[in-house]
Amino acid sequence: MTERPMKTVLLAVALVASTALPAFSQEDGEGIKIYFDLGSASVPAPEQAKLDAAARLFREGNPFVMIVSGAADKTGDPGVNLDLSLARANKVADALVARGIPVERLQVLGRGTSEPEVETAEGVAEERNRLVEINWR
Repeated sequence: MTERPMKTVLLAVALVASTALPAFSQEDGEGIKIYFDLGSASVPAPEQAKLDAAARLFREGNPFVMIVSGAADKTGDPGVNLDLSLARANKVADALVARGIPVERLQVLGRGTSEPEVETAEGVAEERNRLVEINWR
């Protein structure tokens, strides 16, 4: 491989990154939040429209990456909650891929009970902590 094609490829990647990011800013600092039922990783029907909105925003702004981060409340075993938070994030990621988002543009993670939306004591079933948040960069 010669130097010239490599430089061309790197330049193209740099141009895409520099033009894509500003077009897809999060001015309010908030992502799209999708809430889940207790113990469930299935996206509830009322939350489906948020997936459509996330896919539309992706296509309009073409961000470099969408970060899909799952969480759980503080009921039950912490290990199970970590697994559940990751399962929620994976369900949302699968739904975004089904809506045309390239899988290589998604970063998926589970937070378990760390970084809750609402601080609670152990064992409290706080519905606002059972969520997946979609952010972009």
